[in-house]
Amino acid sequence: SGDLRFAAELLNHAVFADDGNAAARSLLADVYDTLGFGAENGTWRNFYLQGAYELRNGVQPAALDSVGAGDMITALSVEQLFDSVAIRVDSPLAWDVRLSIDWVFTDLGHTYRTSLGHGVLIQDVDPKGGAADLTVTLTKPALVGLLAGAGLDGLQTEGDTGVVATLLGMLDPPRGSFPIVTP
Repeated sequence: SGDLRFAAELLNHAVFADDGNAAARSLLADVYDTLGFGAENGTWRNFYLQGAYELRNGVQPAALDSVGAGDMITALSVEQLFDSVAIRVDSPLAWDVRLSIDWVFTDLGHTYRTSLGHGVLIQDVDPKGGAADLTVTLTKPALVGLLAGAGLDGLQTEGDTGVVATLLGMLDPPRGSFPIVTP
């Protein structure tokens, strides 16, 4: 009856119920095309049109090559780096894990505490009191190297160095390509 958003909702349920349903996929792609061509907001337009493309052609490989991402990663703040780690925590796997790490940055003059508990990684700048399981003294470039797989070699540590491996073991691998509208 012309209610495209409701049609999209119903068809989305049909596609998730049976991903091989070609008729539902085709109809949902048509609805997304219509919604996309009528959207004034760029974010919604891109979502709808990319969704229609994915329904017709499958998930596409990442458009950007991550080989040159090193420059971008070094431009991130420490908060952004820890946020990028936090969104990759496999919460069900990490649910019962409790750990904390104090990261003392000699080049920034701040200490960041990351704490993992109940499947969530949080950060606190210049924490007040309490002891961490591990204290790592480093620079921001050394943190980027550690997150890239360089390990703790050459870094000053005090405490249980195994908590870094535990934390990194709780992370989902980064994925360049992922489905937007399909299961």
